[in-house]
Amino acid sequence: MEKVNEELVREGKRTFSHQDLDEIQDSVDGAFGRPHIAEYMVRKGIVTHRQEAFDRYLEKCNIPKMPLSLPEASELVRGAGGKIMLAHPNHPRGTSLVSLTRSIPRQQEIIEGAMLGLIDGIECWHTEHDAPTIEAYLQFARRWGLMVTGGSDCHQSPVLMGGVAVPSDVAEQFRSCPLHNHAKSG
Repeated sequence: MEKVNEELVREGKRTFSHQDLDEIQDSVDGAFGRPHIAEYMVRKGIVTHRQEAFDRYLEKCNIPKMPLSLPEASELVRGAGGKIMLAHPNHPRGTSLVSLTRSIPRQQEIIEGAMLGLIDGIECWHTEHDAPTIEAYLQFARRWGLMVTGGSDCHQSPVLMGGVAVPSDVAEQFRSCPLHNHAKSG
């Protein structure tokens, strides 16, 4: 937050204190991240909307996401009985394989070479995936026996759901996974 405070000083605005950071942490239900800082900045009137917080401060000042390698995340999630899903692999903005290549076949080569043993599924349906992208990733998932997911990718408050049509049978794969069966019998 030091770089954000430097930028706030340059703009003649009040800087973040330890009390501010504690207040943000207290508002978090789960893992603390940049979206929580952005929401706080909106609430405090520092910015008018979340995207402004990202553009003017969080990304500009290089506030990192929580660093966790895929092998570490996979081990932690699977160790807790969960499943690892590769989210929005072809999202044109944000975190995706598009930052490496826009070619879906090349993205899939990257997944095959670096991720296959560490993930259990892939997000096929996403607000930024067009029909050819969805189909390409569905075929890829079938070829490798991966689970498929989809959704609105909502990271905001209020929660906006229902913007992506995900087939109802997608939920069935979760009913048949060992974690769910164990929970039902336990």
